[in-house]
Amino acid sequence: MSKSLRILAWPAFKAKGSPYNALLYRNMEALGATVEEFTAWRILSTRYDVVHLHWPEYCLNDRGPLASLFWTSALFGAMCWVRLRKGKVFWTVHNLESHGQQYPAAERRFWRIFTSLLNGYICLTKEGGDQARQRYPALSKIQGFVIPHGNIRDAYPGVEISRNAARSRLGIDPSAKVVAFFGCVAPYKGVPELVEKFSSLHDRQAVLLVAGKCSLAAAERKRIEEIAACDSRVRLRLEYVPHAEVAVYIRAADLMVLPFREILNSGSAVLALSLDRPVLVPARGAMKELQEFAGAEWVNLFSGDLTAEALKRQLDWAVASASTRGRCRVLQLGWKGLNWRSIAELTLDAYHHVRGSAERFASLHIQEPESAQWEKRTGT
Repeated sequence: MSKSLRILAWPAFKAKGSPYNALLYRNMEALGATVEEFTAWRILSTRYDVVHLHWPEYCLNDRGPLASLFWTSALFGAMCWVRLRKGKVFWTVHNLESHGQQYPAAERRFWRIFTSLLNGYICLTKEGGDQARQRYPALSKIQGFVIPHGNIRDAYPGVEISRNAARSRLGIDPSAKVVAFFGCVAPYKGVPELVEKFSSLHDRQAVLLVAGKCSLAAAERKRIEEIAACDSRVRLRLEYVPHAEVAVYIRAADLMVLPFREILNSGSAVLALSLDRPVLVPARGAMKELQEFAGAEWVNLFSGDLTAEALKRQLDWAVASASTRGRCRVLQLGWKGLNWRSIAELTLDAYHHVRGSAERFASLHIQEPESAQWEKRTGT
């Protein structure tokens, strides 16, 4: 089947903090598709077969009310323009809502209109698809696809660095018990609570490593910096971590803890597993499905608020079981054993399916309009 589609993606190759988009679209290009970065001029001047949107909530947040109204209206206008020109509009459901919730009432209307203008959508997990359709009834009227996240191990240099070598780079004792948080230190991710719970642990061998660009309110940032100033076990790097250093922070850890207050999917969790580090995450969103796939030796869940006791228990377990755990083989290719070429091919198949030009559809699941039944199409 021909893969020669013209695709406009937002974002395509400029996604900050995640290699997901670039890996997806580079592999689409290798299959013969043309992929371009979304701009106002391109969408007005060129006809595209597919416009694929990720994180559309960015139109609404981190700006004043008039700017939010302008950008959301522009987005809706662009979606209508694409449809008038016989193009198809897709959304990948990374989140069910924005994390900031700057304008809650306006956001509810935003999602209602946005989902009504889609032709198709892609979820990274079956659970994510179920939750998306429950939240937004308009999705039950269009075709949806489950296409999992790929392994992002090879997107970073130096991924084979040993734990001791990584710790040497960071000035951490080889015998320390290291719990880490890596990723954007955003308000919804529960980092202040993690720092507070860790500081109450009576374990001088334990070390907490927090690294990533910080968008906390000034008061919250000051709070965790004051704790770190009083507790030498707490190491903070509240700034963007260059691509070349990412593997050092992940591989130095015994356990990655992501105590998100809200979560559907997590690129940080996939990154940790891709680099052979177990994760502790809340039992929310698609994390139960991630545990079912990767196994309880790699994904541990907690309910409610993270406690100091649970943190210590999981850290001790991670240290004790490190020698028997080895590599996270289940993510060697990617979630469900798919490499990025396969994921790109399945995404192109989804486009063709919605455009009515597909001879087959080889993805893991497909939801036809007006149906809540996800039909398994392969033997995986």
